[in-house]
Amino acid sequence: MMRRISALLCMTVLGLFLTGCASVVSLISEGGLDQEMRVTSDPPGAKVFLMGSIPLGETPLLDIKIERTKNTFLVLKKEGYEDQNILLKHRFNYWFWGNIICCGLFGSTTDSMTDATVQLSPTQYHVLLNPKKVSLEQREQFARIKTIRNLTLRGYLEVQQNLAVGYGEYLASLLTTLRVSESEQGDAIRQLQKIMVDSKDPLEFSDKVLDSFHLSRL
Repeated sequence: MMRRISALLCMTVLGLFLTGCASVVSLISEGGLDQEMRVTSDPPGAKVFLMGSIPLGETPLLDIKIERTKNTFLVLKKEGYEDQNILLKHRFNYWFWGNIICCGLFGSTTDSMTDATVQLSPTQYHVLLNPKKVSLEQREQFARIKTIRNLTLRGYLEVQQNLAVGYGEYLASLLTTLRVSESEQGDAIRQLQKIMVDSKDPLEFSDKVLDSFHLSRL
């Protein structure tokens, strides 16, 4: 009987401890404190406004402090491009999921590989600005680059895993979008593997892929 009581007491204390830890993590992840954010864009030089009206500077914005709340958002503006809104996600469940990469476009689905805003980490966003007036050929090229960006940023972990074994769905999609012929795929995979090893983060990997395959960063 005493053993059962002791076990229940231990479980209760442990439960309170874990609840307390989760609450601390939740408090930090939900905002309420200034956090250093990084905002980059294709093309660079976009003006960034907090809540649509407070100027923060131009991209790339590195280590700028923003207090994130549930409805905090940024607006990116650049002449010749459509305005881009970013809803800053305020909750990241580190307690259960650890380090994640997710993608979201304010007001649209997060499942498409043509999304324009990629969240590289809880404090880093990369935005692809949509040009206003372009030819059909330019629009197709833009869609292609956007897909490559999302495959190499949003799908970074999957591409990394595919490159480790030399095949996979994400790698195949990347090779197709890069327009690598079947006879050249072996060399292209080895080139991508080297780029992966030499890159310190998803954005550097993505930049190097575009440069190595002679594609504009927009």
